[in-house]
Amino acid sequence: MTAAFAKPLTVEDRLLQMGAISESQLELARREQRRRGDAMRKVLVDLGFATPETVSRVVASEAHVGVVDLSTISFDREAFRLVPAEIARRHLALPFARHDDTVTVAMADPFDIVAIDTVRRLTGCEVDVVSASEREILNFLDQLESSGERIEDSIDRIVEKKESEEKVITAAAAAAQAQNAASAEDSPIINLVSQIITRAVTCGASDIHFEPEEKVMRIRVRVDGVLRPDVLIPKTLQSAVIARMKILADMDVAENRIPQDGRASVTVKRRQINLRVSTLPTSYGESVVCRILDAGTHVHSLASIGLAPDVEKQLRKAIDAPYGVVIVTGPTGSGKTTTLYSVLNELSTTELSVFTLEDPVELRRPGMRQTQIKEDVGLTFSAGLRALLRQDPDVILVGETRDTETATLMVRAALTGHLVFTTLHTNDAPSAIPRLLDMGVEPFLLPGALVGVLAQRLVRRLCERCRKPIEDVDAELERCEVALPSDLPRTLWKPVGCPVCGGSGYKGRHGIFELMMLDETFHQPIIKRAGASTFVELAKQRGMKTMFEDGLRLATQGTTTIEEVLRVARSE
Repeated sequence: MTAAFAKPLTVEDRLLQMGAISESQLELARREQRRRGDAMRKVLVDLGFATPETVSRVVASEAHVGVVDLSTISFDREAFRLVPAEIARRHLALPFARHDDTVTVAMADPFDIVAIDTVRRLTGCEVDVVSASEREILNFLDQLESSGERIEDSIDRIVEKKESEEKVITAAAAAAQAQNAASAEDSPIINLVSQIITRAVTCGASDIHFEPEEKVMRIRVRVDGVLRPDVLIPKTLQSAVIARMKILADMDVAENRIPQDGRASVTVKRRQINLRVSTLPTSYGESVVCRILDAGTHVHSLASIGLAPDVEKQLRKAIDAPYGVVIVTGPTGSGKTTTLYSVLNELSTTELSVFTLEDPVELRRPGMRQTQIKEDVGLTFSAGLRALLRQDPDVILVGETRDTETATLMVRAALTGHLVFTTLHTNDAPSAIPRLLDMGVEPFLLPGALVGVLAQRLVRRLCERCRKPIEDVDAELERCEVALPSDLPRTLWKPVGCPVCGGSGYKGRHGIFELMMLDETFHQPIIKRAGASTFVELAKQRGMKTMFEDGLRLATQGTTTIEEVLRVARSE
């Protein structure tokens, strides 16, 4: 009798098991693979269903090799010199360490026997293979082969050149010079601005602030929700730098008396980065703030965004409803878009028609029809929603509910059998109900339409490499004037700082959430236009944990600190 052997899991099978891709996405990828003939992992990345880093981890698991983060490794240039750069680039194989007669090589495809044999032959060493994504390897090779000029060096070179010319460049002349140089790839100002943007993207910044002062222009970047200093630009270069940013965003360079808004698209380390640029006149020149929108950002699964298990279960119940409104609320930059796309990722199947109205479209997703709001031509949220309802939608995302007409249309859409997701700017989940009523939604319509409200904030995540437990937990709680609930462990952690996190003690961010699910007990208070405090009590009676309480849960797990929770969420 022949023994039955289990069929080995493929890369796509493992991604499906992890929840990184859906069945419908896999079906589409398989059709695309048959058409193109490429490897499945390449197809999944090209379609945007999985990031190169996620695929790299799965391939590593399949090949039984380790995964390396090239941004944190200790790099041995002597090992790199053992293999010519063009061969390393051709085979996507990066030698980065050598010990005795063994060379460690980061490879995009650990199964590439030809590449392994080539490295073994060139080095005369045994090859220890680890996995890294193609994008990481190519970026690392680019960095090694580049001149490596720092922003500060670029500034010094430009200033020295200007001084040697022995003339003063007026603001108008500087602006004209920057505009004329827009097509010149070797323009020093173009290179300087490119370096500023690249460095901000590399360190994971969400915003770049160009801040004019009396004697300098200060550059600051927002990383993990906190502004940090970057570089000082001499005052003589201020006009040229601002002009370059305005040219990138297709603004009027000559107009500096009124605020302007614009958009730009740049390529940084093989990723398309969209920029939303805003200018504002100030006493010392125009202030420029640049929001960084990474078009290559991976959409997380709902299971991976950090919801507490009971909250995730309730939210899944809300999104499984046949119709209704689900609201995600929080301030700008609190991760609402990430959460909504995680939800839509669960719903985006071949059986459902999914439409979005966004301003701007931050992440482009296959399987969804996404519409960019353009108020200057009359395409507002309300106008777009009215037109969209004639497109036979099942699921609708309204990027932001800003006015009475949009709110009313959204509620009526839910009552006519559509599942609608939207965002509001409120401090907590219960405040969403009074906010909708204040916007003009009729009280008798809301109880039958509103399914649930999820409020969220972002706290900085402790660096796992250097965090340390706090020895005297009681003293720390007393200092912060916080009492831990009895069901939480009495363990807290503190930031330390290391090269991985840039000395801050924090790396990345994590959401804290509160979910208010509505039932019939909310109906009469809504009809009577009760205040937010009434809905807070009702929600708590039905088991809602506040964002502050969710933050305490994360603090005891070592994900963040008490100080971070207090910074973004109010203690009762």
